[in-house]
Amino acid sequence: MKKDTLNLVTRSDYPAPVELTRAQLKGWVRVVFWGLRVYIVVMIALVAIGFARGHA
Repeated sequence: MKKDTLNLVTRSDYPAPVELTRAQLKGWVRVVFWGLRVYIVVMIALVAIGFARGHA
């Protein structure tokens, strides 16, 4: 390691890690995310049906 990089890593004033929390989804944002989940499941099902019938 370079001297400058080592100095940066070992400095005592380097900020402490912050605990991350998950954002709480509210209202229409929650509806949109559930809609995306449903859309993904439907698209995966359609792709699976397409491959099962031999249309790729």
